[in-house]
This record gives sequence, structure tokens and C-alpha cells, in this order.
Amino acid sequence: MSNGENAVNLTYLGNSCILVTSPRGTRIVSDPYGTIRPPGLTDLPADLAAEAVTVSHTHEDHNNINAVNGNPQVLTEPGVFTINDFKVTGLMGWEGSPSGPSTTMRNIIFFYEVEGIKIVQLGDSGVITDSKTIESISNADLVVVNIDGYVIPHEQVIPFMREINARTIFLAHYTLTGQENWCGAPTAEEFANLFAPELKVLRSSSHIVVHKAMPEQIAISQPLMLINS
Repeated sequence: MSNGENAVNLTYLGNSCILVTSPRGTRIVSDPYGTIRPPGLTDLPADLAAEAVTVSHTHEDHNNINAVNGNPQVLTEPGVFTINDFKVTGLMGWEGSPSGPSTTMRNIIFFYEVEGIKIVQLGDSGVITDSKTIESISNADLVVVNIDGYVIPHEQVIPFMREINARTIFLAHYTLTGQENWCGAPTAEEFANLFAPELKVLRSSSHIVVHKAMPEQIAISQPLMLINS
């Protein structure tokens, strides 16, 4: 897919791993997975390369930085960073759990801004209550959210997305259709049918174009690294 003018190309590689490419061609890989991954995915591409990699936390299905070529800048801490035309912001947070936020596992929430477009990667964040963090991530054109039900209970995902005024809700960390269950997660289609039947669903291949003022919808993309895709 060629870059659209004033748009970001997002490639869904699988699990929570995305590749975002700016209008000028700057590439950022987020949360690359390793050998621990949802059944049905193969290894990340051997030619995967980027100018930067962001890692939300140290679990092996999110932190395989060695899979990304091109001598990327590796971002694992809170802060504000410039990656060519991308502004990248990392916010301190904690992994979610059924009993509430972890007190030991950090989870850095990253968001990427370019040409007025804003994409949020929640990683394994639970529901956020800090008002400054909520303000920072609100009104994003696209939010990548984990739907396995562990970090955010299933019934709380959509209310949380509405609280932060997420426009396009990009589902991640789910069980692939016809595969062994992954972390207790439903498939993306099951989640949409059960917990957001009123929302429009954008179904796509592994590529989606993100622009300013994205519509309110759920996005379900097929992982690029799906076995036998």
C-alpha cells in the first residue's frame, strides 16, 4: 500500500504489534512479539525495519526488539521524542489485571502524532484513571486496545474507549479464528458482536489508512503474519 497524502499507513503484524508509516515514510514498530504469540501467527518478517521501536512492557509477546532491523531507536521509557516527522509521547502506566492495575509491571502508553493525526498504543494497560493521562490520550484518531479480557474486563473496554473519545477502536491481542484460545480472549468478531453490536465495524486486510477525524468504529484487521494467509 502506498502512503496516502496526509495519512498514516498502519500495518497490523499480529498480537499487539503494529507498524506505522508516516506520510514521509518514517516507520515505527510497536510491541513486536517473539516466540510467545497467539496460535496461528508466524515469525515477524525477516526484512522488518524501522526508524524506531516502542515497547510498552517487558513481556515476551511485546518486547522482541531484535526482530526489527535498521538500527532503530528503542523507546521503553516515558518522555517526548522526535522520530523524523513523528512526535512520540510515552506516558507512565501499569499493566491491567482482574483485580486492578499491577503494582510491579510497568506499561508505557505510547502515542504517535504527525500531520494532526494521533494514534494511541495502550499495550497491556488497564482502564486508566489518572486525569492527566486520560487528557493526553483522548480524542485519538485510532486507539490500539487489548481485548483479551485480562488487562481490561471485556465489558469495560467500550465504555473506556468512549471515555477517552477514541474514534477508531483497533482490536488487538485476541484469539485467531479457528485457533487455540489465546489468554482467554475471544476472537475479534466475537468481541464486536457481544460487546459492541451497535458500532460500525471496519473489516480489512492487514493494512489500514489512518487520517484526521477518523469515523467512530471498530477496526478488525487480519494479521499480516497469519499462517497460511
